[in-house]
Amino acid sequence: MTTNPPPDRIWHRIPALAVLAGVLAVFALGLTSNVLDRDGLTMIDTPLSNWAIEHRNGTLTPLAITVSYLGGTVAMTIVATLAVLAFAKLGRWREAALVVVTGLGSWALTDGGKHLIDRPRPPVVNHIIAKTNLAYPSGHSLGSIVVISTLALLLIPRIRRPAIRWVAAVAAVTFVAAVGLSRIYLGVHWPTDVLGGWTLGAMWVVLCFLAYRYLNQRQDRAAAGFEYSGASRDAA
Repeated sequence: MTTNPPPDRIWHRIPALAVLAGVLAVFALGLTSNVLDRDGLTMIDTPLSNWAIEHRNGTLTPLAITVSYLGGTVAMTIVATLAVLAFAKLGRWREAALVVVTGLGSWALTDGGKHLIDRPRPPVVNHIIAKTNLAYPSGHSLGSIVVISTLALLLIPRIRRPAIRWVAAVAAVTFVAAVGLSRIYLGVHWPTDVLGGWTLGAMWVVLCFLAYRYLNQRQDRAAAGFEYSGASRDAA
């Protein structure tokens, strides 16, 4: 009796992820070009920022400040570090490495993007909290989508109950959206800064997850092939 060889699953879902990464990259390039030329989508910046400022109130303002701090560099670094330590303790080194790589990449994209684009923030008179560095892309938006999306991709599929998976996914999306919107509300970012952060962050996560999935599936294929060869020899 022989055992059928394992199916080649290396490219399972990878084309779709590659297409998504390409779409995000094209959009990010287009948006960045708009920001540099001060045209295109940047036309939404002033109207949306003014609308947010006009709708400030005593309930939303402290909430926006809290959400902004929760999605900031310090908070997201703590979350990512704890996740890396937890994965390492469980011996899940690839998951730990994925969190490290995506986290470091988000910092590089934020810092590099700000210095390359050199976009000033909205007028200081509109700031609720003090910010003096450059605007594009929004570091809060980019960092939060990278950290939260990476952890969501790694952890949510492990949840057995579909209802809880949906709740967790909605919570992750809501948090990332709230962080970005809080930056507009607080007057420290233009809407396209936030959109740029989300787009670049999502693109980076997809690219990293693409590599992570490919390496995992190649290892699975190699292990399955080894088992098949052993079974074939035993049958002979």
